[in-house]
Amino acid sequence: MKSLLLLFVGLAVGLAGGVIYFKSQRTPTAPIPVVESTPASVATVPEQPDPTVIKSAIKPVETRSETSPVTNFVVDKVEIEAAAAFRKGIDALLSPQLTSRQKQDMFEQFRINGQMDQVITELKRRAMEDPTDAAIPTTLGEALLLKVGSLHAAGGDLNEIGILAMQADQSFNAALKIDPANWEAQFVKYSTMFYWPPEPTRDNEAAQKLSNLIDQQEALPQQPHFAQTYIALGNQYQKIGQTDMAQATWQLGLQKFPNNSTLLKKIAPRQ
Repeated sequence: MKSLLLLFVGLAVGLAGGVIYFKSQRTPTAPIPVVESTPASVATVPEQPDPTVIKSAIKPVETRSETSPVTNFVVDKVEIEAAAAFRKGIDALLSPQLTSRQKQDMFEQFRINGQMDQVITELKRRAMEDPTDAAIPTTLGEALLLKVGSLHAAGGDLNEIGILAMQADQSFNAALKIDPANWEAQFVKYSTMFYWPPEPTRDNEAAQKLSNLIDQQEALPQQPHFAQTYIALGNQYQKIGQTDMAQATWQLGLQKFPNNSTLLKKIAPRQ
């Protein structure tokens, strides 16, 4: 039971690793790597999500106490429009053209407005309706991790935190079953494992998966957030006691991303 509670706490603290993908972006033009084919469920989303759509989707609807027929009609219309705007906001959240900075900002606004439960519910519904789109369970996993972080920061119930964290991991598994090469799902899932309690088989698997992800990146146009994979792999090597491999990984990452402040700090003691 104690090890299970440690796992739950580790997953909650692991939010920092899980969402570092979003926070690593300093250039809002860097796109998220996507699968070659555009999922049908987001095919109608514009190349760059309209900021007005995003803003309207995350704007809370004011509650009204009037009960006259005219007022009820207006309120109903406002609620219908808000629901439509919210759905468009989820469309934008799933857009393959959405930058990681934009995605982070959208998630943050949903959180501020208390809409994360709605986001999770809508993503679960879409995942059931379209089981072929890896972007949906990937984004669902990220939303669940963000809720884990909020609950952990608020001193929430460990059982609820653990259930949500495991659901997030299962959601990433579902995404990778659809598209084993999905960069985003791979990175968030395996980088977060650094924060799990030590377990040799799992830790070595995480290191191997992150190493494979670096190899995958080599065949893609270089993106600033690819530096995070080197950081995560080095962390994982350090966790399993392979300090030299950790330093070599961070050094290799720094050669490719010489201005990355985290990598600079990682190798500073050896310089």
